[in-house]
Amino acid sequence: MIDWKLDGFLPTRRQPAPELETASDRDVVLARGAAAAIDLFICYVLIEFPLIYALSTVFSEPYEALGGYVVALSLLVLLPIYATYSFVLEWRYGRTPGKVNRGLLVVMADGRPCTYRASAVRNLFLYVDLLGVPPLVIGFAAALATDGRRLGDHVGGTIVVRSTAPTDRDGAVSADMDTSATARADGAREN
Repeated sequence: MIDWKLDGFLPTRRQPAPELETASDRDVVLARGAAAAIDLFICYVLIEFPLIYALSTVFSEPYEALGGYVVALSLLVLLPIYATYSFVLEWRYGRTPGKVNRGLLVVMADGRPCTYRASAVRNLFLYVDLLGVPPLVIGFAAALATDGRRLGDHVGGTIVVRSTAPTDRDGAVSADMDTSATARADGAREN
């Protein structure tokens, strides 16, 4: 059971089919926000926090001298970590764990898989999207004012759409998709 729950976050090389007509749906924009929150949490807790802990152990005096600035510095470092994480996963798999969980997929505007260049451009534009007070003003306003695409999507030629992947274990098994470890294990037992 826990295996299926964890697989709800794992991208696979086999991408589900995109539903291109959902690109401008307002619920996709909200799901993108939830996916970003999941991905930021993963980046902070699984990537950055262990690094902070290791650095604080190795360099204890400078770490203690920073005092309360450690949190502010960690949030500044989070953005390049998040941009790199998103770039690699969207280029290789078309989605991050947050997007997998929310049923989203990054594809080119014509429905082809996201390319290396497109993923790099759309994630570099995260820095532009985060401008404003409070942050995210430009990116969120652009997504709401246009067809659901943020600035990075426009420049990179990408769209974020819903995917057709089954959301439950039985649906994945009946569709013969390798989206869950349980489905892969069941398939291996049959062979």
